[in-house]
Amino acid sequence: MPPTRRVAAKGRSKEPPRRLCALAAALLCAAGCTEKLESVELPGIDLPGLDWPKTSAPAAPASAAPRAQGAPSAAGAASAAARPPGTPRAAAAASQPECDELPSEEEERRAQLPPLTALGKAVPTEPWTPPPYEVLPGVTLPAPIAAKVERIDRGYARRTREHLVITSGTRDANRQARAMFTKLRLGDDLLKLYRNKAAVQEITKAYRASSGKPPEQVVAAMEAVIQDQIDRGIYVSAHLRRGAVDVRNRTMSPKEKRAFLESASEVGGVLVIEETTPAHYHLQID
Repeated sequence: MPPTRRVAAKGRSKEPPRRLCALAAALLCAAGCTEKLESVELPGIDLPGLDWPKTSAPAAPASAAPRAQGAPSAAGAASAAARPPGTPRAAAAASQPECDELPSEEEERRAQLPPLTALGKAVPTEPWTPPPYEVLPGVTLPAPIAAKVERIDRGYARRTREHLVITSGTRDANRQARAMFTKLRLGDDLLKLYRNKAAVQEITKAYRASSGKPPEQVVAAMEAVIQDQIDRGIYVSAHLRRGAVDVRNRTMSPKEKRAFLESASEVGGVLVIEETTPAHYHLQID
Protein backbone atom coordinates (compact mmCIF):
# COMPACT_ATOMS: atom_id res chain seq x y z
CA MET A 1 0.00 0.00 0.00
CA PRO A 2 1.40 3.40 -0.90
CA PRO A 3 2.52 5.44 2.09
CA THR A 4 -0.09 8.12 1.52
CA ARG A 5 -2.94 5.62 1.57
CA ARG A 6 -1.48 3.89 4.63
CA VAL A 7 -1.44 7.14 6.56
CA ALA A 8 -5.03 7.87 5.60
CA ALA A 9 -6.18 4.45 6.71
CA LYS A 10 -4.36 4.85 9.98
CA GLY A 11 -6.11 8.21 10.56
CA ARG A 12 -9.51 6.67 9.89
CA SER A 13 -8.85 3.93 12.41
CA LYS A 14 -8.77 6.52 15.19
CA GLU A 15 -12.37 7.61 14.49
CA PRO A 16 -15.11 5.76 16.41
CA PRO A 17 -16.73 3.06 14.26
CA ARG A 18 -20.03 4.68 13.36
CA ARG A 19 -21.95 1.45 13.03
CA LEU A 20 -20.67 0.11 16.35
CA CYS A 21 -21.61 3.34 18.14
CA ALA A 22 -25.04 3.36 16.57
CA LEU A 23 -25.57 -0.25 17.58
CA ALA A 24 -24.46 0.43 21.16
CA ALA A 25 -26.83 3.39 21.40
CA ALA A 26 -29.73 1.36 20.07
CA LEU A 27 -29.06 -1.47 22.53
CA LEU A 28 -28.85 0.94 25.47
CA CYS A 29 -32.07 2.64 24.41
CA ALA A 30 -33.87 -0.69 24.06
CA ALA A 31 -32.71 -1.69 27.51
CA GLY A 32 -34.15 1.49 29.04
CA CYS A 33 -30.73 2.97 29.79
CA THR A 34 -31.13 6.22 27.91
CA GLU A 35 -29.48 8.13 30.74
CA LYS A 36 -26.21 6.35 29.91
CA LEU A 37 -26.26 7.77 26.39
CA GLU A 38 -24.90 11.02 27.81
CA SER A 39 -21.50 9.30 28.13
CA VAL A 40 -21.50 7.90 24.56
CA GLU A 41 -19.94 10.27 22.02
CA LEU A 42 -21.71 9.83 18.69
CA PRO A 43 -20.92 12.93 16.64
CA GLY A 44 -23.11 13.38 13.62
CA ILE A 45 -25.22 10.22 14.09
CA ASP A 46 -29.00 10.52 14.01
CA LEU A 47 -30.98 7.53 15.23
CA PRO A 48 -34.63 7.42 14.28
CA GLY A 49 -36.99 7.55 17.21
CA LEU A 50 -34.24 8.44 19.68
CA ASP A 51 -34.56 11.71 21.64
CA TRP A 52 -31.18 12.70 22.96
CA PRO A 53 -31.16 13.74 26.61
CA LYS A 54 -30.76 17.47 26.95
CA THR A 55 -28.35 18.75 29.56
CA SER A 56 -29.67 21.67 31.57
CA ALA A 57 -29.18 23.24 34.96
CA PRO A 58 -30.79 21.18 37.74
CA ALA A 59 -34.06 22.51 39.08
CA ALA A 60 -33.74 24.55 42.23
CA PRO A 61 -34.89 22.68 45.33
CA ALA A 62 -38.21 23.67 46.82
CA SER A 63 -36.44 25.20 49.81
CA ALA A 64 -34.60 27.59 47.50
CA ALA A 65 -37.79 29.02 46.02
CA PRO A 66 -38.31 32.70 46.91
CA ARG A 67 -40.58 33.26 49.89
CA ALA A 68 -43.97 34.79 49.17
CA GLN A 69 -44.03 38.54 49.52
CA GLY A 70 -45.09 39.57 52.99
CA ALA A 71 -44.28 36.20 54.56
CA PRO A 72 -43.08 36.41 58.19
CA SER A 73 -39.51 35.69 59.23
CA ALA A 74 -38.36 32.33 60.65
CA ALA A 75 -39.08 33.61 64.20
CA GLY A 76 -42.60 34.61 63.23
CA ALA A 77 -45.77 32.75 62.20
CA ALA A 78 -47.08 31.11 58.94
CA SER A 79 -46.35 32.39 55.44
CA ALA A 80 -48.95 34.38 53.55
CA ALA A 81 -49.76 31.34 51.39
CA ALA A 82 -50.41 29.13 54.41
CA ARG A 83 -52.48 31.67 56.32
CA PRO A 84 -56.22 30.94 56.09
CA PRO A 85 -58.34 33.68 54.43
CA GLY A 86 -59.43 36.34 56.87
CA THR A 87 -56.58 35.75 59.30
CA PRO A 88 -55.23 39.12 60.50
CA ARG A 89 -51.58 39.70 59.70
CA ALA A 90 -49.50 41.11 62.53
CA ALA A 91 -48.67 44.64 61.43
CA ALA A 92 -45.11 45.92 61.47
CA ALA A 93 -44.24 47.45 64.81
CA ALA A 94 -42.17 50.28 63.32
CA SER A 95 -45.24 52.03 61.87
CA GLN A 96 -47.45 51.57 64.93
CA PRO A 97 -47.77 53.41 68.23
CA GLU A 98 -45.50 52.11 70.93
CA CYS A 99 -46.63 49.91 73.80
CA ASP A 100 -45.10 50.37 77.24
CA GLU A 101 -45.48 47.67 79.86
CA LEU A 102 -46.62 48.57 83.34
CA PRO A 103 -44.03 48.50 86.11
CA SER A 104 -44.35 45.63 88.54
CA GLU A 105 -45.71 46.12 92.06
CA GLU A 106 -42.16 45.67 93.35
CA GLU A 107 -40.92 48.48 91.11
CA GLU A 108 -43.70 50.76 92.33
CA ARG A 109 -42.72 50.01 95.93
CA ARG A 110 -39.11 50.89 95.09
CA ALA A 111 -40.40 54.16 93.63
CA GLN A 112 -42.18 54.78 96.98
CA LEU A 113 -45.65 54.79 95.45
CA PRO A 114 -48.47 53.62 97.73
CA PRO A 115 -50.44 50.59 96.45
CA LEU A 116 -53.08 51.36 93.86
CA THR A 117 -56.56 50.42 94.95
CA ALA A 118 -59.21 48.64 92.87
CA LEU A 119 -56.73 46.72 90.74
CA GLY A 120 -57.85 43.82 88.60
CA LYS A 121 -59.95 43.47 85.48
CA ALA A 122 -63.47 44.80 85.34
CA VAL A 123 -66.09 42.07 85.58
CA PRO A 124 -69.75 41.90 84.61
CA THR A 125 -72.52 41.68 87.14
CA GLU A 126 -73.09 38.50 89.13
CA PRO A 127 -72.98 35.64 88.53
CA TRP A 128 -69.41 35.75 87.28
CA THR A 129 -66.80 33.07 86.67
CA PRO A 130 -63.16 34.10 86.30
CA PRO A 131 -61.98 33.57 82.72
CA PRO A 132 -59.35 30.88 82.13
CA TYR A 133 -56.80 33.27 80.62
CA GLU A 134 -54.21 34.85 82.91
CA VAL A 135 -54.16 38.57 83.68
CA LEU A 136 -51.08 40.06 85.30
CA PRO A 137 -51.51 42.11 88.49
CA GLY A 138 -52.49 45.73 87.92
CA VAL A 139 -54.08 45.08 84.51
CA THR A 140 -57.67 46.20 83.97
CA LEU A 141 -60.00 45.26 81.13
CA PRO A 142 -63.41 46.88 80.66
CA ALA A 143 -66.19 44.30 80.54
CA PRO A 144 -66.87 44.53 76.75
CA ILE A 145 -63.15 44.20 75.99
CA ALA A 146 -62.78 41.30 78.45
CA ALA A 147 -65.63 39.50 76.68
CA LYS A 148 -63.85 39.68 73.31
CA VAL A 149 -60.54 38.61 74.84
CA GLU A 150 -62.31 35.59 76.31
CA ARG A 151 -63.67 34.65 72.87
CA ILE A 152 -60.16 34.87 71.41
CA ASP A 153 -58.82 32.78 74.28
CA ARG A 154 -61.46 30.09 73.71
CA GLY A 155 -60.44 29.78 70.06
CA TYR A 156 -56.76 29.72 71.03
CA ALA A 157 -57.34 27.05 73.68
CA ARG A 158 -59.33 24.96 71.20
CA ARG A 159 -56.37 24.96 68.83
CA THR A 160 -53.49 24.67 71.30
CA ARG A 161 -54.93 23.59 74.68
CA GLU A 162 -53.17 26.62 76.13
CA HIS A 163 -54.47 29.95 77.43
CA LEU A 164 -53.41 33.53 76.81
CA VAL A 165 -51.48 35.77 79.21
CA ILE A 166 -52.67 39.39 79.24
CA THR A 167 -49.79 41.66 80.21
CA SER A 168 -51.45 45.06 79.81
CA GLY A 169 -54.85 46.61 79.18
CA THR A 170 -56.58 49.93 78.74
CA ARG A 171 -55.33 52.66 81.10
CA ASP A 172 -56.59 55.95 82.32
CA ALA A 173 -54.43 59.02 82.82
CA ASN A 174 -53.77 58.16 86.47
CA ARG A 175 -52.47 54.66 85.72
CA GLN A 176 -50.25 56.00 82.96
CA ALA A 177 -48.91 58.71 85.23
CA ARG A 178 -48.04 56.13 87.89
CA ALA A 179 -46.23 54.02 85.30
CA MET A 180 -44.19 56.93 83.98
CA PHE A 181 -43.47 58.22 87.50
CA THR A 182 -42.09 54.81 88.46
CA LYS A 183 -39.91 54.63 85.36
CA LEU A 184 -38.53 58.11 85.97
CA ARG A 185 -37.90 57.45 89.65
CA LEU A 186 -35.99 54.26 88.77
CA GLY A 187 -33.83 56.06 86.22
CA ASP A 188 -35.40 55.05 82.90
CA ASP A 189 -35.02 57.35 79.89
CA LEU A 190 -38.58 57.98 78.68
CA LEU A 191 -37.37 59.67 75.50
CA LYS A 192 -36.01 56.30 74.35
CA LEU A 193 -39.23 54.48 75.25
CA TYR A 194 -41.87 56.74 73.72
CA ARG A 195 -42.07 57.96 70.15
CA ASN A 196 -43.85 61.25 70.89
CA LYS A 197 -40.94 63.20 72.34
CA ALA A 198 -42.91 66.43 72.77
CA ALA A 199 -45.58 64.67 74.85
CA VAL A 200 -42.91 63.00 76.98
CA GLN A 201 -41.17 66.32 77.62
CA GLU A 202 -44.44 67.90 78.81
CA ILE A 203 -44.99 65.06 81.28
CA THR A 204 -41.36 65.06 82.41
CA LYS A 205 -41.55 68.82 83.00
CA ALA A 206 -44.48 68.28 85.40
CA TYR A 207 -42.48 65.55 87.16
CA ARG A 208 -39.49 67.82 87.70
CA ALA A 209 -41.60 70.82 88.71
CA SER A 210 -43.11 68.73 91.51
CA SER A 211 -39.87 67.20 92.72
CA GLY A 212 -39.58 67.13 96.50
CA LYS A 213 -43.32 66.70 96.96
CA PRO A 214 -44.95 63.41 98.05
CA PRO A 215 -45.20 60.83 95.23
CA GLU A 216 -49.01 61.11 95.11
CA GLN A 217 -48.79 64.84 94.37
CA VAL A 218 -46.16 64.31 91.68
CA VAL A 219 -48.35 61.66 90.05
CA ALA A 220 -51.33 64.03 90.22
CA ALA A 221 -49.37 66.74 88.39
CA MET A 222 -48.29 64.25 85.70
CA GLU A 223 -51.83 62.90 85.43
CA ALA A 224 -53.18 66.40 84.74
CA VAL A 225 -50.77 66.80 81.83
CA ILE A 226 -51.58 63.35 80.40
CA GLN A 227 -55.33 63.98 80.65
CA ASP A 228 -54.90 67.32 78.89
CA GLN A 229 -53.01 65.55 76.12
CA ILE A 230 -55.81 62.98 75.77
CA ASP A 231 -58.36 65.77 75.52
CA ARG A 232 -56.28 67.17 72.65
CA GLY A 233 -56.14 63.77 70.95
CA ILE A 234 -52.54 63.03 71.95
CA TYR A 235 -51.74 59.56 73.34
CA VAL A 236 -48.24 59.09 74.70
CA SER A 237 -49.00 55.37 75.07
CA ALA A 238 -51.17 53.13 72.90
CA HIS A 239 -52.83 51.89 76.07
CA LEU A 240 -54.51 55.23 76.67
CA ARG A 241 -56.80 54.42 73.77
CA ARG A 242 -59.91 52.48 74.63
CA GLY A 243 -59.69 48.77 73.82
CA ALA A 244 -55.90 48.35 74.04
CA VAL A 245 -54.75 44.91 75.19
CA ASP A 246 -51.31 43.29 75.23
CA VAL A 247 -50.89 39.52 74.86
CA ARG A 248 -47.63 37.77 75.69
CA ASN A 249 -46.16 35.94 72.68
CA ARG A 250 -42.52 35.41 73.58
CA THR A 251 -43.40 31.94 74.83
CA MET A 252 -45.50 31.04 71.76
CA SER A 253 -44.22 28.66 69.11
CA PRO A 254 -44.78 29.54 65.43
CA LYS A 255 -47.74 27.14 65.43
CA GLU A 256 -49.23 28.83 68.50
CA LYS A 257 -48.78 32.26 66.91
CA ARG A 258 -50.71 31.09 63.86
CA ALA A 259 -53.41 29.72 66.17
CA PHE A 260 -53.65 33.08 67.92
CA LEU A 261 -54.01 35.02 64.66
CA GLU A 262 -56.66 32.60 63.45
CA SER A 263 -58.54 32.92 66.76
CA ALA A 264 -58.38 36.72 66.62
CA SER A 265 -59.74 36.67 63.06
CA GLU A 266 -62.87 34.89 64.31
CA VAL A 267 -63.72 37.86 66.54
CA GLY A 268 -64.78 40.99 64.73
CA GLY A 269 -63.27 44.41 65.37
CA VAL A 270 -59.79 43.24 66.44
CA LEU A 271 -56.60 44.75 65.02
CA VAL A 272 -53.45 42.74 65.82
CA ILE A 273 -50.11 44.55 65.93
CA GLU A 274 -46.89 42.66 66.60
CA GLU A 275 -44.55 44.66 68.83
CA THR A 276 -40.91 43.67 69.35
CA THR A 277 -39.71 45.72 72.34
CA PRO A 278 -40.75 43.97 74.44
CA ALA A 279 -42.10 41.15 72.29
CA HIS A 280 -45.91 40.88 72.44
CA TYR A 281 -49.11 41.18 70.42
CA HIS A 282 -50.88 44.49 70.84
CA LEU A 283 -54.64 44.26 70.24
CA GLN A 284 -56.77 47.26 69.42
CA ILE A 285 -60.34 46.09 70.07
CA ASP A 286 -63.39 48.07 68.98
